[in-house]
Amino acid sequence: MNKSFHDAIGFDVGHSTTKISCLVDGVKHDIIFPSVATPAFTISDENEQRRAAEETVDVDGKPYFFGKTALIQGGMSGSTGLSENWTDTPEYEALMRGGFAKVRALGIDPDNCVIVMGLPTNLHSRQKAVLKSVAAKCTKGRVLVVPQSLSPYHGMMLDESGNPSMQNSMETESWAVVELGYWSTDIMLMQAGGIWVEKAAGSSRGVALAADALMRALGEKNVTVGLNEAEQALQTKTIKNFGKNLDVSKEAEIAIGTIVADVLDMSTKLIEPHVRKLDGVIIAGGGAPLVFEAIKAKWPHAILAENHRFAVAEGMRRYALVTLRLDAMSSFSR
Repeated sequence: MNKSFHDAIGFDVGHSTTKISCLVDGVKHDIIFPSVATPAFTISDENEQRRAAEETVDVDGKPYFFGKTALIQGGMSGSTGLSENWTDTPEYEALMRGGFAKVRALGIDPDNCVIVMGLPTNLHSRQKAVLKSVAAKCTKGRVLVVPQSLSPYHGMMLDESGNPSMQNSMETESWAVVELGYWSTDIMLMQAGGIWVEKAAGSSRGVALAADALMRALGEKNVTVGLNEAEQALQTKTIKNFGKNLDVSKEAEIAIGTIVADVLDMSTKLIEPHVRKLDGVIIAGGGAPLVFEAIKAKWPHAILAENHRFAVAEGMRRYALVTLRLDAMSSFSR
């Protein structure tokens, strides 16, 4: 007999943060923590030991800190996954196990869930099997792996319960998505009827490009910052420097210009032939505010996704709900 599943989870392991969307007794919960993992070690302070225990998981018999504990106690300067192949690493598995631990703490058993995860568009076909293999070590739930750029589109076309949206129509509307993450920017186009346009899908560099540029610019002024601090400074335009807030707005704007140029160049190549006839362009992801105004100036029907940082995880959860409903209909028909 086929196993039946009861709940839906959207699980977005990003290169900067891990974001999870799930429901508990009809209440939606958003989980977020830094995508940082490192081998665990003994902490002498008892209070910190207790806190660290909540963010410690076992990977192949070895303990790993993840999230804030790894970031603080491990002295990590930024994200763990600074390569395309990080899905096949113990650190990635630690993040996944850590995310499921936080889900279980809410009273949800992932083994009884449909779980939707994603990969950058250009990596989806060649890393899908690897990601599913890692997930199978962490849960007995049903795992679906999608191109992550699809998720903001699903977030618009489906309501919070996974039903067709009353405001938008998958059957009659055509949309592009530009999803700006930390490691990559993913671009895709869906024509009316939910038709994926292969030649309009692709990836370019993500926020890390601008963070790296800001690191170099500040380094030239003898101010050393890590990737995590540089990423935050792109948004805040300040850094803490010997007890004072140092204004780095000039350097940040120049650095942001590098990612804006890169994203506009790739987006134009992929969707310019179609964009005039689209209903709109969804700008999503943690880095969306960095490029939104520039894209809207070029394409006035661009919109910033609601809760843009969680647009991927939320869209995944809504798609998981559709899968649950289709499974239930299939079981009923049998």
